Amino acid sequence: MTFPALDRIEALARNLDGWQRELGARMAELEQSSAEGVSDSGLVTVTAAADGRILSTEINARAMRLDSYTLAEEFTAAANRAQEAAAARVREIVGEVMGNTPAAERAGDDGYGHDRY
Repeated sequence: MTFPALDRIEALARNLDGWQRELGARMAELEQSSAEGVSDSGLVTVTAAADGRILSTEINARAMRLDSYTLAEEFTAAANRAQEAAAARVREIVGEVMGNTPAAERAGDDGYGHDRY
């Protein structure tokens, strides 16, 4: 009697070292990466690191004509977009490393012809 789930676990174990090395190399790349977010008006630009920290903010001089409430909204929108873009980059890199795993390819199949979800 064979157990499909056991075969998948064995395949994952064989590939774990390779994934770990590749992920380590890609993490170094992530530490150096950043992403930008721009407000709707284009007057505020925020740069965020891969971990979501805000690295810099650029406010166009024309933004000083805005009231404080609008300027705060512009900054918030730009910061959210920068953080979302940084998180998307992290997901993309991790997905590239883990994307071809047997578990990722058949996440919904329980090995017996039934979907788990």
